[in-house]
This record gives sequence, structure tokens and C-alpha cells, in this order.
Amino acid sequence: MTDCVEIALTSDTSGQHWSSCAWDVRTGTQLMTYRNGGTPGPNTLHTINNRVVVSGSLTKPLLTAWPINRQEPSNVKYMLPAVPGAVAVSPDGNYLLVAHGHSFNVYNLLTGANMASVSQHYGKVTVLRFTDDGSHFISAAQDCRVIVWNLARTVQQKDSNRMLYELADFTLPVSDVVVGKGGMKAILAAVSLDRSCKLYELSTGRLLLNVVFPVALAVVAMNALETELFVGDKKGLIYSCNLQSAPRSKEIHLQQDLLNRSVFKGHQKAITCLSVSMDCETMLSGSEDETVIVWHVKTRQQLKLLPHKGTITNAFFLVTPRAMFDQSLDIPVTYPPFQKVVLTRQEREKISFEVPANKRSLRSERLDALVGSVAAGDSEKDGKVRELEQEIEKLKTINQQLFQQTMQAITANEDR
Repeated sequence: MTDCVEIALTSDTSGQHWSSCAWDVRTGTQLMTYRNGGTPGPNTLHTINNRVVVSGSLTKPLLTAWPINRQEPSNVKYMLPAVPGAVAVSPDGNYLLVAHGHSFNVYNLLTGANMASVSQHYGKVTVLRFTDDGSHFISAAQDCRVIVWNLARTVQQKDSNRMLYELADFTLPVSDVVVGKGGMKAILAAVSLDRSCKLYELSTGRLLLNVVFPVALAVVAMNALETELFVGDKKGLIYSCNLQSAPRSKEIHLQQDLLNRSVFKGHQKAITCLSVSMDCETMLSGSEDETVIVWHVKTRQQLKLLPHKGTITNAFFLVTPRAMFDQSLDIPVTYPPFQKVVLTRQEREKISFEVPANKRSLRSERLDALVGSVAAGDSEKDGKVRELEQEIEKLKTINQQLFQQTMQAITANEDR
């Protein structure tokens, strides 16, 4: 078990030893491997509620799921209409988006129902992203367009309203999209092979900034504070842009000499993945040179190099799931197989599903949250729990005494 706040989840095209792997980014050791699920494709590896790992195959129309504390996948086969080009999971874990070709499907994970099939793009869909509140999602494709969708309207199959708007400012295929925090009030950043990185206001689609680089761009990432933007190119370099020092004009062209001041050098081939840690101190990058590098953002120095056997298809930071290290915990994958046919309106109105409630009390959760910060043995942990319970009982007694004194004072005033 690791006491690291965040771990890294990666995958490559070889699939020799595992489908995906969890790493301790400080020591470079493997924490958990997920096997026998094939080779995950780009933008297809995700976790569901930090309890289940899912990935789409690079060569087969198949989705595989693992309990997060098991190396072997679930016995359920999730068949898809075609080889997945991108996969996205809603933050609440209820919906799954799967792209295949120029269209994508919306599945309800709890029932397996095929809620909608959307064919609005004219090129292959390569990126799917949810907003952090799960109310909307974004799709990007090789037709040089980025489309913003309303999830509820898409599920209801309201053709006239489900697509909010499209962004068609690019002249070459869109490579990657990242969405900031704040739901529909967030910032959307997109990069393209036309060398441009554009920032939009997600609620309106208004262009905020267009940064033009001298090279074709492959991936983009933002830190949690949204103060710095990171862009990876097709030559293996990563550039950082400070969003706090915005230019006077909406469009700025960056020259090579200016970029050299804020470049991360270490990869030999095109960048395929970028991810920034929650504390904004560390960055993770994957490349076609079969390596994943952990960077220190402020100094742009390499902290750790994680070798792989093939081109990196997925690499991102993940809050350390405590269930990953509890082998005695039984985590069932309760998601049924996906339906092939899209539900009709009458069938959607009749559909119902149960959301499992958390049986643990709020008091227990707060105790675990307080005790979880203490990295000690079991005996010390039990002592801390007892101490906190005694403190709670003491506060209850004080609260009861205050209530009784207040009631006595109120009745005494009324008698007068």
C-alpha cells in the first residue's frame, strides 16, 4: 500500500505484460496491474467511482472492466458496435460514452440500455470529455469541429436541442480537448494539427484566446487552478503557457526563441498524453517513444521515468483508491452487457434503475476522513477512533446542557 495522494494509471500498445498499470509516481514501482483485457486504445482508459477500471480495446469492438483491487477482468463481455475511438464516463458513474467512427453511443451503465446514438460529426470521433458536473459533454473529431452537448437532451433524443453549439474555427483535425472546473462556466481548451491552441468560454462558445505555435500540436492539459496551460507537440516537446499574463489581443503567435524559455525536453517522439496533479506541482507525460515521464513543473526537471513496451495510449493522475490495496474487499462489477438497439421513447419512459445508497453513517465517514490522515498502525488508529468518539460524546453533553439552560431562561422570562 502507498501513502501517496495520487498515483498514475497508464497503458501502451504492446499489452505484453498487462493491459494497464497503476504506478507510484514517487518511487516508480508498480502498485497494481490489470491483465487479460487486450490493448487499450487512446482516450479509452477510465475509472468508475474509483472502484472499477474500464478500457476500450485498440483492435476489437470490446470494452473490459476490472474491479480496482483485482488483476483479472469481469466475466461480463461488453460488446460494442465497432472498435472504440474514444470513451468517457460521467462523474457520477451512471453514463458511458463510446465513439466508433464518426458517431457515438450513450449507454446507461446501471441498466446497459443504449440511450442514444448520435451521428453529427463527418470524421472519426477521437475525443470525448464530460464537464465536472456531468451535465454536458464535448466531442471532437477529425472533421475539424468541436461540439458541446447537453446530456439530458441527448438521452431524451431531442434532435432540435441536444447540440448546444459547435466550434468550427480549426482548419485541420482537432487533436485534444480539455475542460476546466465549474460546469458550464468552465474554460474549454482545444489543440489542433493546424498548430493552434484555442481557449473558449464553455457557456457561450466565445473565443477567449488563440495561441499559434510553430509546430503541430497533439495534446493539451491545464492545472487545477487554471493558471497554466501545457501543450505537447508532434516532435516530443512540451510547452507551458501562463494564463495569468494574458496578451492584449485575442491571437498571439509564439516564436521558437520564446518557447525555448518554457519547454520540457525529455521525449524523443510525439507526445500522446498529458496530466497535471492536483497540487499543480507535478506533471505526467506519455509519448510514442514508449516512456512516461514524471516532471516537476516549476523547475521542468524529470523526477521519474516509467519505461513501457509500446507507444503510450493513456497516462493520467488518479486519486489513490484505498480499495485498490484491500484484497479482502469484494467489489462486484454490477454493470450488465450493453444493448445493441437504441431504446424508443416509450421504452425510455418505462426504464428505471436503483442507485445503491451509502449504508455508512455520516459520523463514520467523518471519523474515517480524520483518521485517514494519520499514517499509523492499527492500534494507534483504533486509539484515535476511540478518542474522537469520546470527544463527540462530550460535545453532545455540552450541547444538551446549553439547550436545557436556554429553555429554563425562556420559561423564566415568560413567568415574569
